[in-house]
Amino acid sequence: MILFGSGVFLGSILAVSASSWFLAWVGLELNLLSFLPIIFWGGLMGSNESGIKYFFVQSLASLLILVGSLFPFFVGAFDFYFIIALALFVKLGAAPFHVWFPSVIEGMSWFSCAVLLTWQKLAPLFLVSNFDFFQFVIICSVLVGSFGGFNQTSLSSILAYSSIMHVGWMLSGMGLSFSLGVSYYFIYFFFSVMLVSLFFCWGVLRLGQLLSSLFIVKFSAFLLLLSMGGFPPMLGFFPKWYLIVTLLSESVFLSFFLIFSSLVNLFFYFRLFYGALFSNVSSFYGVGYFEEGFIFFVLCLIFSLFGGVFYPLFF
Repeated sequence: MILFGSGVFLGSILAVSASSWFLAWVGLELNLLSFLPIIFWGGLMGSNESGIKYFFVQSLASLLILVGSLFPFFVGAFDFYFIIALALFVKLGAAPFHVWFPSVIEGMSWFSCAVLLTWQKLAPLFLVSNFDFFQFVIICSVLVGSFGGFNQTSLSSILAYSSIMHVGWMLSGMGLSFSLGVSYYFIYFFFSVMLVSLFFCWGVLRLGQLLSSLFIVKFSAFLLLLSMGGFPPMLGFFPKWYLIVTLLSESVFLSFFLIFSSLVNLFFYFRLFYGALFSNVSSFYGVGYFEEGFIFFVLCLIFSLFGGVFYPLFF
């Protein structure tokens, strides 16, 4: 497993640092072939199906990149630009090329989910920053991501749609400023890993399991989701705020959709957790679990709430 993990890491680094699209394709292929055994290693009932779906989707996107990189003179400048960008959006799981993403992530283990939600977005996101960002893809991503989670009962599916929405924000950030896009990505990376770790440690897979768990577990998840949604003054609010302030001078139209999607997302989280948090406070004192849950709760509180105080010092 260390060997495959190293391949995933090195493939992304090679793609990001590549001097040509062909080398970027080689890095993406190394990443893909190394990540597939990690998916199958999960051992869940749907791991094989998810691995096969992921392989076919990513192979199609890789084929488009290969065609665009090897035959740019035959396909034309505009077609080259469009084909490469289309392939990268597919790899990112950005809407309207997102259909594969929730179904693939549904059958994965939590470890594979964490990798797909975070590290696997790094190389395509860096590569797509070479192009002008597409407003249509950004708007589709934030709308699909914010509304898509409403009818989901699987926590992995909720995280998948949340990821689609954040891809729209990251693309907006990359289009405005590379440093802004990178800072947004790493904050998203951190909170996604924290959420997946919480769900893994407490063995929750479905929304009903989370809402009926200990109060301290629910509240930890609530804090992390609020911060990811951009609720002030939490850490996740500041990159969104800086992005919107910068974007308003470029496109008020796009800014409206980004703000609207964030508000819809926050409404969903509040509606989801309000009744569960205040209806069964006595479950805060779970026998044998209070100490572990309290430690995780304190970490969530520190990083999501007080972490926002330090964000302006670094970005």
